[in-house]
Amino acid sequence: MKYTLIMFLLVLNLPIHSQTLIFNEVLASNDSLMTDSFGDYDDWLEIHNTTNTAINLNGYKLYDDPNITAWFFPDTVIEPFGYIVIWTDDQLFQNTNGWNSDMHANFKIDKDGETVYFKDPSGNLIDTISWSNLPTDTAWARIPNATGPFTLTTNYTFGSNNTPPVSSNTFETQIQTHLFPNPSKGLVFFNIDFADLEIYDSLGNLVYKEENFSLSQLDLTFLKRGNYFLKFTNKERTTVTKLIKT
Repeated sequence: MKYTLIMFLLVLNLPIHSQTLIFNEVLASNDSLMTDSFGDYDDWLEIHNTTNTAINLNGYKLYDDPNITAWFFPDTVIEPFGYIVIWTDDQLFQNTNGWNSDMHANFKIDKDGETVYFKDPSGNLIDTISWSNLPTDTAWARIPNATGPFTLTTNYTFGSNNTPPVSSNTFETQIQTHLFPNPSKGLVFFNIDFADLEIYDSLGNLVYKEENFSLSQLDLTFLKRGNYFLKFTNKERTTVTKLIKT
């Protein structure tokens, strides 16, 4: 009897659920923020690996309607504390561009409201995400990143930390500057003309700097795939915008 009571108390102290993979952000009405590699302004979902172990997603699946065939992840790995984004555009033919670039699901999502389900290869429910009446070009994201409640935000963070490290020495303001295409494989075009350019990775490390920058385009093929912040500075202000390098 004493042994049974001890075991019962131990079970009570176990966590009810320990999530390793979670929905972290969704943009269900992407009208003008960013395009996929085909130039389409499609909606997307972001999944985050909260552990220090890489996880192979082969066989995991997503769906928003139990009456349709679920979309299965390919043989792809989400890195420790990494992120994977899925374009929800029902354009599977665009996956011919290669799984290592964009991933396109077989369903679309509705800004007016719905629920998306995420299951492992055994059919166990990993996570769900629900929303209703999301404004256009506004994300529904966990803030603080991974642990916080879902919150409306216009500061979308496609494939990266929802609360990236920002210091007063690095990013004075968070103003969206138009550059295209975004995501980009390397060549980007600007409709701005600032004095200095600095590029930081998602950890806040300076990876590129050019003074007296006045070009309307820049070749960034030397950058690895990932998320970057471009900081433009002149005498009047500092402007920061996000770039996804594919």
